[in-house]
Amino acid sequence: MAKRRLQQRRLRIWQRDFLVNRRLWPNIERAIAEARAISCFSGSSLVLDVGCGHKPYRDHFSPARYLGMDRTREDSSPDLLGDACQIPVRSQTIDVVFSTQVIEHVAKPDQLLKECYRVLKPGGSLVLSGPMYWPLHEEPHDFFRFTKHGFAHLLADSGFKRWIIEEDGGDWAQIMLAINLKLTSSLAIPLRCMVNVVGMLLDAWSESKLSPANYTMWAQR
Repeated sequence: MAKRRLQQRRLRIWQRDFLVNRRLWPNIERAIAEARAISCFSGSSLVLDVGCGHKPYRDHFSPARYLGMDRTREDSSPDLLGDACQIPVRSQTIDVVFSTQVIEHVAKPDQLLKECYRVLKPGGSLVLSGPMYWPLHEEPHDFFRFTKHGFAHLLADSGFKRWIIEEDGGDWAQIMLAINLKLTSSLAIPLRCMVNVVGMLLDAWSESKLSPANYTMWAQR
């Protein structure tokens, strides 16, 4: 399933991915705030966005210098072309590595995280997000889904010592999201709105987060 990459963060109740983005975007903001508090962003701070796409989160990092990297210019606007498993940046030169909804498309996710660790300055931060549930997309470059324990294992194995992992919604949000992702016709917009409202209400009612659609995390080198 091909999907045009995110260009702007606009949350609308009729969107098919509303139920994940309403949690994902605030969680990303909190993770960036954690990184900002540690790195004390200034004009000399350097942020590397791995798999930057069209840089929809760039505004969160001002006044730091922001460098977007991707493997291609197709449906992307990178400053730098490079392989996420062999980042073309010197070791210990980056204050924050940012990579959202990219890790599932990397054939060696463990190597990606080791590279993120390598390029970070001591004490630097990684802001990362990735799915536990999502239909096939950007095929054939769609390789993995992750539990929170899988993410924790990858972070620890890469050398990170501290991290926070947040679920981007609960079980009911994931169930309703799965329904809405099937409602592709514009004629289904009213039904998508209803499903999103039901998903929000059920997610507020139930505390279970055993089957979230996605995770967002902050980790420190």
